[in-house]
Amino acid sequence: MVKKKIPKKETVTRRPRRIKIRVVGIGGGGAAIVSEMAKSLKGASFLIADTDTRTFKKVGVVPKRGQSPVRTFQFGENLTYGLGTGLDVELGQKAAEKEKGRIEKIFKNQDLSILVASLGGGVGSGASLVFAKAARNQKGIIPGQGLCLGIFTLPFSFEGEKKMRIAKTALKKLREDLSGTIVLSNEKIFKLSDKKTPLKKALSSLNQVLIGYLKDLIEMISLPGIINIDFADLRTILKGRGRAIYFGRGVAQGPNRAEEALKKVFQNPLGQESEWGVPLAGGAKRILFNITGGKDLGLKEVEEISRAIAELNPRAKIIFGISQKGQEPKRGQPPLKITLLAVGEEKLKIKNEKLKIESQKKKNSEIAKTKTDKGKKIKVGKPKKKAKIRRSGLEIKKAEAEAEEKEREQETQWEIPSFLRRKLK
Repeated sequence: MVKKKIPKKETVTRRPRRIKIRVVGIGGGGAAIVSEMAKSLKGASFLIADTDTRTFKKVGVVPKRGQSPVRTFQFGENLTYGLGTGLDVELGQKAAEKEKGRIEKIFKNQDLSILVASLGGGVGSGASLVFAKAARNQKGIIPGQGLCLGIFTLPFSFEGEKKMRIAKTALKKLREDLSGTIVLSNEKIFKLSDKKTPLKKALSSLNQVLIGYLKDLIEMISLPGIINIDFADLRTILKGRGRAIYFGRGVAQGPNRAEEALKKVFQNPLGQESEWGVPLAGGAKRILFNITGGKDLGLKEVEEISRAIAELNPRAKIIFGISQKGQEPKRGQPPLKITLLAVGEEKLKIKNEKLKIESQKKKNSEIAKTKTDKGKKIKVGKPKKKAKIRRSGLEIKKAEAEAEEKEREQETQWEIPSFLRRKLK
């Protein structure tokens, strides 16, 4: 009798699917930033969207496939006739809503979507709301759990109060649909460039900083390391909606490279606006950071960096990774790089908590107003209002300026960890 050979079962190991990341620039400002990102950033797909046909020519992208790494998406032709929307936010939003089906396809099967826009205009502030809602419902690796980040710039102060008001109103609405937001003011350009720098070059320097942020983020969740950080970790950190994000990065060389890199991370020249950002000391609820070094990266350096970051908020949820660069420099010590992503409290939770507190206060005040004595209600009179002292416009402005300066000094002091404050004294 011939025995039949039973074939051995082969064990099939699935390779993890590559994370799909799409960066979408909305409006003229967002398109300019994203088109520059696409030239040097790898690991993501790029798309720019606008109602104005001139935008695509300005950034050097022809609306045809195969001619550029950046895809184009023109919308609202029936409403704007191929022009912009001016400062008409409603027109920008309406133009996008009419293309809702097409916009949803942009985010199909994307694990991480990143919206980039310069707020204050009609498309950037209006159409972005529709794009954010579409991105929120995207389906990535786990259905319904795709991430969507927003990177937004606020107008220059010389662009007027109206444009700033439009930008801030849009930002409040956008945060309701986004996992997290990074908000930068165009005013920060003056910290990166001197007064003689041409405007185009100055704007490009801001774009380069944003490119550095995204490059570090993509590398952090994509490339293998000694201790890995992956997309699941990023999702854990950004779970929820409306979280403000602080993104810091620092690179340094030499014997004190760990300390120097930390200083650059915490004293970021583009530190997010205090109104929209995260106060690092105590305000960071979740922290993700990665240390990248050469073969000489020491345990003491890792401990020093990790301790300083943990000191920001000992109660925060912290995830960290360590990567090693393959190429070593021919001369000198290899650089050490720290990438830090800190997120604050979920804005929607804060809003709900405030509403609960206000509601309780109202109830308490109503109870206090009416007291019961033997079944009879005795109304307690309201305290007399203090007479208001009228001040001149100059006095009010002076008082506001002093208050802002005092607040700025406190923020600057407490956003630096204590171990650095001690050394700076």
